Amino acid sequence: MKLKYIYISLLSLGLLSSCDKYLDVEPKGIIIPNKLDDYDKLLNSPTTTNSFSQYLIYASDDIHTDFTTNAVDPRTNIYYWKTILDTDNDASPVIWSEFYRQIYNANIIINNVGKAVDGSESRKNQLLAEALTNRAEAHFNLLTAFSKAYDDKTASSLPGIPWVTYTDVTNKTPDRSTLQATLDLIIKDLQQAESLLSNTRLNKTRVNKAVASAVLTRVYLYMGNYEEVAKYAELALKEPHSFRNYNDYYSVYEFPSEETDPEILWLRASTDDAQIYYINYANDLLNLYGPDDLRGVLFPADYYGLGWYMKQTRGWGNFGISFMEMKLSQAEALAHQNKLTEALAILNEIRELRTAATAFKPFSSSNKEEVIKAILLERRKELAFGSNRWMDMKRLAKQGRGSKSIRQSVDFENLISIDPNSFEYTFEIPSRVLMFNPDMQKNF
Repeated sequence: MKLKYIYISLLSLGLLSSCDKYLDVEPKGIIIPNKLDDYDKLLNSPTTTNSFSQYLIYASDDIHTDFTTNAVDPRTNIYYWKTILDTDNDASPVIWSEFYRQIYNANIIINNVGKAVDGSESRKNQLLAEALTNRAEAHFNLLTAFSKAYDDKTASSLPGIPWVTYTDVTNKTPDRSTLQATLDLIIKDLQQAESLLSNTRLNKTRVNKAVASAVLTRVYLYMGNYEEVAKYAELALKEPHSFRNYNDYYSVYEFPSEETDPEILWLRASTDDAQIYYINYANDLLNLYGPDDLRGVLFPADYYGLGWYMKQTRGWGNFGISFMEMKLSQAEALAHQNKLTEALAILNEIRELRTAATAFKPFSSSNKEEVIKAILLERRKELAFGSNRWMDMKRLAKQGRGSKSIRQSVDFENLISIDPNSFEYTFEIPSRVLMFNPDMQKNF
């Protein structure tokens, strides 16, 4: 079966444009697959189930680009942290439509793979679990964009996002569940997936037990549940991996390809790799790399005199999850639990791999807040230009550990800044969605 028949581009007619409005007819051209190879191909597709929205990357304070402030396209709006991202109600809303499209296609698998006419139960369970992981992760990404930051004192009263489990685009759009209820459903999907998944997979773009554990690590880190962060990071790190010592390299072109990189746990593309490739370092981020930090040497800002280029390895960048992210999350969780010796051991292991050998000195402190601050600094530098910076900005601001973020013009004149003590790090539900769902609760 050709994937063009499986891929559903009509989600905007359902979730994005329905509630009190229904489609008159079942969309044509939709064929529900009935063989496991068809579901397998769906999971291999970078557009239908396996990509990260470029627009959330533009929200990160890692980047600098030359958008003008008076432009009104979604990339510019999110880059300047405007509450309303979409101004064209005839177009599918950015972020929202991208991740709900992934959810829709995951639901095709979740709701139908058990009825496939061929294959073993174990393979059906593997495909089901991969789809559950994709659905949970897509809902989580939506939550970080369109719901307020998590606080266990208010999460049961704040709105989350619509939790979608159907594949019938004529269905009424679900109401926004609470923030806590949405996270509970995300965790439920991931825990079910983790219990069904094996340790094997076809390649790094696919999901196995370690990937499900890694996504759970992210979710629990966002919630500040550090005991669970430490637990699931440890499980994810059981997957075979290794780390590069940057002292052993002269160029990133000596690195392995992303598909074979032992530092990458889950490999994901962005929805527009070509545009993401030309994003530049924000000045604030660039200033964090000292002269002995080899990341600043191997990933130079001024690349052959062409300007300020972002960090890349051999490829277009990974917007999935790295093993180094798991180590940093583990260290942060241990520090929050006052296990400072263990946290410092992990921190210094990472720093030694990224610092010039002649300059490396272990960081030491008996002050919990100083250790956490050092870990967060290392996290910012190591995970730059990935898929989790917006999440980190949001959760750290809620903790009172956020930093002021600035957007600058081409000549680095300050244009816009956000104060972590007052900024919500939340975008409004797209106006196109509200137009067809007038009863949906707004954020502002």
